[in-house]
Amino acid sequence: MKQLLKDIFNFVTSLSQMDVLLYFAVLILIILVVSLIYIIKTGDEEEPLETKENGTTLYNSDDVDLKEIITNIEESKPPVVEYTDYEKEQEEKAIISYDELIERSKMGTIKYDTEETNQEIAIKKINLDKLAKTEEKKQTPKGSLFHYEKEEAFLKALQSLNELLN
Repeated sequence: MKQLLKDIFNFVTSLSQMDVLLYFAVLILIILVVSLIYIIKTGDEEEPLETKENGTTLYNSDDVDLKEIITNIEESKPPVVEYTDYEKEQEEKAIISYDELIERSKMGTIKYDTEETNQEIAIKKINLDKLAKTEEKKQTPKGSLFHYEKEEAFLKALQSLNELLN
């Protein structure tokens, strides 16, 4: 046993520093490759995990059926919201209820009959009988990106301002 340890010690001392560094680098790489192969092999054998709290089982993403989940969500009934006494009172006393606001928002834009100005505040009278349907925006043709007339007028204005300043 003493002779074996002596031989190993002599072998290690006969190596240069670069040889020792390469030896340990190769040894570490071999250990990493073996551990990576072990992780890959054991990772494929996942079993469903059962949680003790809910009793539910977690599966791989391959086992989930998205169509079934979507149909369950579509068929589920929305939860019934129970109002408090204060909320019921406010809903009854309101000038316009939340449901009416939702319905009117779907109807379209509001047209105004008259507009009055009172102490810098514009007051508009709304005609609720003639609600307009939403109008589609007209698309402008995509001809030229630059308006040269406006730019030339701006340039001339800058030149005249420069002449006035000089």
